[in-house]
Amino acid sequence: MTTYAPYKIFALVQTATEFGVSAEAVLSGTGLAAAALADGKANCTVDRYLTACANVMRHCRDPRLPIHVGKSLHLSAYGLYGFALMCSPTVRSGFEFAVKYHGLATPIFEIAWEISDGHFVWTFPDEKRVAYSRPQRTFLMIQQLAQHVTHVRDIAREDRRPIHIKVALDPIEPHALFEQEFGCAVSFSAARTEITYEMSILDDRPPLTNPVTHAMLRESCEALIGHVPEKSGLAGQVSRIFMETAAPFPSMEVVARRLAMTPRTLRRRLTEEGASYSGLLDQVRNDLARRYLAANTFTVDDIAELLGFSDTANFRASFKRWNGQTPVEFRSIC
Repeated sequence: MTTYAPYKIFALVQTATEFGVSAEAVLSGTGLAAAALADGKANCTVDRYLTACANVMRHCRDPRLPIHVGKSLHLSAYGLYGFALMCSPTVRSGFEFAVKYHGLATPIFEIAWEISDGHFVWTFPDEKRVAYSRPQRTFLMIQQLAQHVTHVRDIAREDRRPIHIKVALDPIEPHALFEQEFGCAVSFSAARTEITYEMSILDDRPPLTNPVTHAMLRESCEALIGHVPEKSGLAGQVSRIFMETAAPFPSMEVVARRLAMTPRTLRRRLTEEGASYSGLLDQVRNDLARRYLAANTFTVDDIAELLGFSDTANFRASFKRWNGQTPVEFRSIC
């Protein structure tokens, strides 16, 4: 299971404490200790974060809590990913970067943006597909909205606020709270969740823009998340899904569902392109493995876990089959 720096769960603990929920109550069942979070030595997973959120919801139903968690998560909390965004040459390129490397940010929902009716709109494509309970989805989406509004102000300008937020959730009271916290009109029971901004936001320049620093940080993020050579057709779509998804990688059934087809149709169409689900997955894993090894940041055991292998021995065997050399041999000549 992919692990992340503990910044998100640390923010949850800090905020929950302000609302009267102890750190011990928040972290119950996560295997994490508050002291380790403060030292930055703990590893967080999406599952651990979901457990902590469930603990918080049992102790506090105040709708301000997830808003305040999101507002506390400035881009500076996200390490290389966050600093790369703040150093982007333009806001547009920063938003493109945010989507491409979102897998480094303990992702709870997918993110995407589009231009619609002359406005810039953030969306969350998988918000109705992820298997969160209704209370979980509500808590996490409200937090996500607060994070997004905060991140946009970090990368654009302090006075940049949304024009309108539509939320695909049942209405939450008090309604005025959300308009006050987000600084714009907020409507619930929408078909999908959207955050709409003026189109001119794309022309803003990040306050900390630095093309040289951004290029260096982008290279580091690329090494962490990996890169799949561009492919055309369905094989390209499948490869990009693998690249953008943290391990454990999605099954053929899940990939087929995301592409709005049956597994049988997916298998047939890939065969017609001279590809296969397992072959594409191996290609992505190998590319990620080579980049992780070259970055010299992770141990071989770490890489095996990051790539979803059941144990390090299986990873070593697969890597040697793909490359004709062991991970250690490959790293020694990088």
